Amino acid sequence: MPQSDHLLGAPRSAAVSRRALLGVVLLAAAPGVAQARRRSFWPGGARFAVSLTYDDGLDSQLQYAVPELDRRGYKATFFLTEENMAARLPDWEVVAQHGHEIANHTVHHPCDLRKFDARSLETRELAPMARFIRQYFGRQPRTFAYPCGFIGLGQGDNHTRFARYEHLLRHDFLAARTTAGPPNTIAAVRADPLRLAGFEPTYDADVVAPGRRYLELAEREGAWAILVFHDVVPKWRGEGDASLKTHSAVLDLVEKSGAWCAPMGAVMKRIRGRR
Repeated sequence: MPQSDHLLGAPRSAAVSRRALLGVVLLAAAPGVAQARRRSFWPGGARFAVSLTYDDGLDSQLQYAVPELDRRGYKATFFLTEENMAARLPDWEVVAQHGHEIANHTVHHPCDLRKFDARSLETRELAPMARFIRQYFGRQPRTFAYPCGFIGLGQGDNHTRFARYEHLLRHDFLAARTTAGPPNTIAAVRADPLRLAGFEPTYDADVVAPGRRYLELAEREGAWAILVFHDVVPKWRGEGDASLKTHSAVLDLVEKSGAWCAPMGAVMKRIRGRR
């Protein structure tokens, strides 16, 4: 996959990219000003918003993440890929019954979309997954997560490929999330809700510090932090995992931060409904 397909212009294996980007943004942010200006925007006087998102519909999320979220009273967004989770559909139906948001992450999780065009992606991946969600989970907010964080579709230059993907999503989704970038300001969300930046705090290493810095920046800016997790497992095995200990520590940071924690659909509704 060409590097330019990723929002950061770097492959997912380039571990330094997320931390380097976040460090630059932290240095550039003006402390206090945006936070004071936007503090009243979020419910209950919260200083900023957080959405906890989990990709791919993995068994470990059912076994470990969901019980931890339910224990804390947090509602998350689960971006499901049908081929990963269909065998445990009844368990995922229970997750939805607990108030968690179920969202579209395609049927087969294709990353390299140069062999797709808008019609083939819609008919093979997006529309079937949307029907699957409606059939088994009822009415859900129409949110989407780009598989692998790649935002280019079909052939052509990057501008054409990025615009083609976003144009397709605009017909069916209120919001779409990537996998890399700083917290989302309210203005940025309103300007382009189909290019929301998520942040994978444990993707490169099983440590808490990147998540802490990211949440501090979101608080400083009065912004919307979107945390991204994949496998949540007893012990970190490698790229993409979060150990139970570190996952719990990140949730502790959210709990202590004074943030409004809500699924992506609920945060989008808040942003769309208030001016």
